[in-house]
Amino acid sequence: VIALSLIDMTLVVGLIYFFLRAHREPFREFVLGPRQARREVLLGIALIPGALVLVAFVLAAILTIRPELHNVPVNPFERMMQTPRDAATFAVVAMLAGGVREELQRGFIVRRFDQYLGGGIVGIVLYSMMFGLGHMDQGYAAAIATGVLGAAWGGLYWARRSVVAPVISHAGFNLAQLVKYVTLAVLVWPDCG
Repeated sequence: VIALSLIDMTLVVGLIYFFLRAHREPFREFVLGPRQARREVLLGIALIPGALVLVAFVLAAILTIRPELHNVPVNPFERMMQTPRDAATFAVVAMLAGGVREELQRGFIVRRFDQYLGGGIVGIVLYSMMFGLGHMDQGYAAAIATGVLGAAWGGLYWARRSVVAPVISHAGFNLAQLVKYVTLAVLVWPDCG
């Protein structure tokens, strides 16, 4: 899974670079837009707690209204982490393949919808639905929450025309989720204590 995720990330980022260059659009302009990198990084860091709260709120609302949508008791990714080394490796993959690849892909798709396919909002809505469906293996409730979170990151890209803040926020969110899991699992790993 780790190797496949990293290969996928490399291919997707390469394709984005290729398609931008084919349209004579600088990759740097796509990544940063009219923004300063430092400010976007700080914004992304500042938005990590908001992403965690948004997901917690959406999950709480879903589970209050439709508890049967919590149909996967254990996240399948948690099963892959049996040791602290597994968790550390998974953290790198979650930040790169999750944060970097997914946000570059989302930004590119929203950009193309904004330019050619009916507008940025259409791109955000459609891609967020696909993003949520891509997380169905984590359960219905998680897929819905992930779709909502993806829409927030897509809206952030569309408003700022920079993928930096969404990349940082998404990578930080994924890392925070792993830290939560490892903190809960520390009793299972005797050599972590």
